[in-house]
Amino acid sequence: MSIRVTSLFPLPQEKVTNTLEYYEKILDQAAPLRARHREEVHYAIRDLSKMLTGDRASLPKDYMGDPRTFNAYLRFFLPWNLYRLTRLFQGMDFDLPNDGVIIDLGAGPLTVAQALWIAKPNLREKRLTFINVDRSPKPMREGQKLFEALAPKSPWKMVNVKGGPSSKVREKANLLITANMVNEASSGMRTPLPLWANKFSQQISRMLAPKGKILIIEPGIRRSGRVLSLLRNEFIEKGLSILAPCPHHEECPMSGEQGKSWCHFNFDSTHAPEWLQKLAKKCRMEKDNVSMSFLYVGQADAPTPVPEENSMLIRTVSESFRIDDGGFGQYGCAAEGLILLLAKGEARSIFPGGLVGIPTPEKLEEDLKSGAKIVELPTRAIHKGANAKPSDPKSDHKSKSDRDSKPVERSGSRPDSRKSHSPKDASDSWTNSKKSNSPKDTSDSWTSSKKESYKKNKPPRK
Repeated sequence: MSIRVTSLFPLPQEKVTNTLEYYEKILDQAAPLRARHREEVHYAIRDLSKMLTGDRASLPKDYMGDPRTFNAYLRFFLPWNLYRLTRLFQGMDFDLPNDGVIIDLGAGPLTVAQALWIAKPNLREKRLTFINVDRSPKPMREGQKLFEALAPKSPWKMVNVKGGPSSKVREKANLLITANMVNEASSGMRTPLPLWANKFSQQISRMLAPKGKILIIEPGIRRSGRVLSLLRNEFIEKGLSILAPCPHHEECPMSGEQGKSWCHFNFDSTHAPEWLQKLAKKCRMEKDNVSMSFLYVGQADAPTPVPEENSMLIRTVSESFRIDDGGFGQYGCAAEGLILLLAKGEARSIFPGGLVGIPTPEKLEEDLKSGAKIVELPTRAIHKGANAKPSDPKSDHKSKSDRDSKPVERSGSRPDSRKSHSPKDASDSWTNSKKSNSPKDTSDSWTSSKKESYKKNKPPRK
């Protein structure tokens, strides 16, 4: 018995890693810091972090209008967002036409445009127009300087619009993206969340071209998962198709409501720029991993994942954890509901975000603790594990030190911003984690490297 696996979060290509490593110089070039600001930027970063992780309702709508706060965002939060978005964008197929339009709601310092340039070299020769919408013009102006320093000969056109989701934009979007905006926009409102989701989904659906798609990306916290689950329901009711991460249109088993777990994906920060990791350490904000929740939506006729006959599709969500009787467990999502994947013997668990096509078991037993349906992963003989390189994501349950022994070679030289780079096959990735999978509401991840591995089939934290 064989299975098919594709991955949402492939490891960064070498050129992507080099560009992110070089990005510190781009910041120095396009947004130089005065000596006084440079000396205390790590304090400003910590202050902004407290603001962003506290009560979002009390967060000023124009918090990036303050120079100290904005410099902290550019130097720390923007590069981390670029790392997160490039990991996601590499694994996605954006079929954009020449002269296509991308609307970026809550554009900030044009993070989406920069991440697309870094992660999708196949789009660099296309004439694309970005309609960047934000309530504060300053971040967009500064972001345009950064984009021009990153891609000085780009054919992409930037149009900055002051406004919000309800702003009237004449152009229709082939791709509408909103990153780290929905959670803020829906916080502190008197309108009940389901009613807000209904209104917001209507607003952005009207901004699409006939074949247009919507991509919503948020931090991997419980509230984000809840908001995206409500938006998912609204899009389905409106007849749109859910392209990812959901492999089905049935009820969401990870909605984040009434103590349920929420849908979010975690991946390690090993391949983040070294300068950024050093800055995080100086700020005492080291990251073992980063995570996100997201929703990718298409029109009714957009192709969606379909299981083969007598098979089921499972999207792996949590990282793997040890189970009592040997092997590893991992939670996933399928049309059948919450799934507990078991990898025993020579079987291997999957990186979070993997889409698994597997023959449907004759009988689906339920895990007594989580209520998840149990599916055992077969030995995957279709993979050449014996020939996998040490740095290859196909390697099985290695320790962190083993799998990081040969990192991507980094370079301080300026990356080529024009030449296309064909990505390597990022499918069939194995998970390497042996960490706990109990998230906190204030955490980004299913896992924490400072905790021991689970010894029982414990469900995602409620």
